[in-house]
Amino acid sequence: MANYLAQFQTIKSACAHLIIAVEDVSDLWPAVRNNFEERLPFRRACLNNKTRNPVFLENLPAEFVLTTDARLRSRFPQEQYLFWFREPYATLVLVTCEDLDEFKNIVKPRLKVFAQNDEREWFIIFLSKAHPNNDQATKMAKKVYAKFEADFSSKKRERCCKFDIYGPEPNFWEELEFRIMDSIKNTLDRRIQFYEDEIRKLSEQRFMPIWNFCNFFILKESLAFMFEIAHLHEDALREYDELELCYLETVNMGGKHREFGGLDRGDDRAALLNPGNKSLTQIVQGDSFREFEFRQYLFACQSKLLFKLNHPFEVASRGYSFIISFSKALESNESILPFCMREVWVITACLALVDATSIQYNDEDVAPETEKEFYRVQGDLYSLCRIKLLRLAYLIGYGTEIERSPVNSASLGMLPWPKPAVYPSVPDDATSEVVVKEKACNYSTSKNS
Repeated sequence: MANYLAQFQTIKSACAHLIIAVEDVSDLWPAVRNNFEERLPFRRACLNNKTRNPVFLENLPAEFVLTTDARLRSRFPQEQYLFWFREPYATLVLVTCEDLDEFKNIVKPRLKVFAQNDEREWFIIFLSKAHPNNDQATKMAKKVYAKFEADFSSKKRERCCKFDIYGPEPNFWEELEFRIMDSIKNTLDRRIQFYEDEIRKLSEQRFMPIWNFCNFFILKESLAFMFEIAHLHEDALREYDELELCYLETVNMGGKHREFGGLDRGDDRAALLNPGNKSLTQIVQGDSFREFEFRQYLFACQSKLLFKLNHPFEVASRGYSFIISFSKALESNESILPFCMREVWVITACLALVDATSIQYNDEDVAPETEKEFYRVQGDLYSLCRIKLLRLAYLIGYGTEIERSPVNSASLGMLPWPKPAVYPSVPDDATSEVVVKEKACNYSTSKNS
């Protein structure tokens, strides 16, 4: 399965939305395409998450794709199931029919063959060409549509709806969206179950010699990516969190040598927020991934989802913890890494997190306590950045020029500066006192100079 990594990454980059296939039986799509596409994205979507609880979405992008499109051509079964997230989530069958004989002899047999595929969620859209002023044509269209309903719908499942080219009924678009969302929800539920079953099988083999992390990764990230394109971002984030825990367990398992990575040009610059910094095939080694690149990749995927959920504070908080943890991994591998690699990486990681979270942060949407915590974490990132900058200066020969102070001494000794368990509260009238002190300090400085 590891051989599919390159193909997997290519498919992911080309799959931005849920696909709704269009089976254009009567060559009608060019005439109605604009009418359908202007209804996207769906604004009243309801899907089930991983625990089968309904999630209401205000904006769900999707794309109509003809079944003759190259992206939907038949594939090998293993490949099709492995990358099931890119397969259509619903199929619209566009068809028209002038009379009952045509329906009986031509249209019905063709649709019966199509309907035998139980894996597809499909429904028929009968396009009526009858002009409102032509009573005979209108009556015939109603009779033909009644045959469609009788042969393809049932009490359990409505599979037909009628679209009048000269003006659809007022509730047609609401009915169509309901049918499409019902199909997407059923397909999503079935595919979630498939991925969960496959992942469970591999998880049971985790401590066996046949265990292959690449196989597990492709299935796990396929599920996460399917959640992401369905805008179920919390479920996608949970998959990446579980994937990270599993990876760290495999890293800590003894008995197998793994390359750490970090030796390529530009690796000293952190890639915490760029999941596409390197291709997956560049960082794979045997049946696993190099720790240096892969842990950053996972954090970047998590951060992307957290930003979509509008949680920049959590990105900053997670980022600070990640930098501390990853810095220890860099220290453990310092003998094989370039000189001062750890210091430069931490500095660039801290600054990147501060910049990205500051841009995404909106203080109008958060509680006062969260706002305080956000700026406190940003302060921690700046403080850690300062510590590593001092350490870098010391290592490259500027130690004698660094001011000797308790703070700097602790920094150069790589010791965390002690912080109070509880920060003192700031009085409401403290602003005026601060201004007075600043003026006094400025006056004293100018006088001494």
